[in-house]
Amino acid sequence: MTFCCFKQCLKLRETPLRNLQGSYNISQCPHILNRTGFAKHMSIKEYPRLINEIPRGTKRYDTIKKLRSAAERANSTIKEDIKILEKPRVLSGFRSNILGQMAAITLLLKRALSFIVKITTQFRKGLHLRPPPIPKSIQNIIQLE
Repeated sequence: MTFCCFKQCLKLRETPLRNLQGSYNISQCPHILNRTGFAKHMSIKEYPRLINEIPRGTKRYDTIKKLRSAAERANSTIKEDIKILEKPRVLSGFRSNILGQMAAITLLLKRALSFIVKITTQFRKGLHLRPPPIPKSIQNIIQLE
């Protein structure tokens, strides 16, 4: 897969990005003379988590992601993120079952701890921001939705 910038720096429209143009001399960019601007070829085998055959964020990627079962998502997380099942050395079926159970326990712990961290950061933001008190009648309406 090849990434090209197509000289996006020349097409900036928003005010903050235009201010960036003023502070950075675009004419000094070594890739400005190329037709596509900066170009870099990256193989999918070298960067499997960075580059997909189907670009992330597209409708096709989302539909394929929704079609994956929970077991497929769990197995890919265990294999790629936690790396328990990367190169398992198992001598019997009994030990294979133990390895699978350890992987499942590790995955559940990872998901539980990431949930705790997420809720803790949201709670700290709420304490830091100190939102105004909401009347009980409005709060009940909000909770119904």
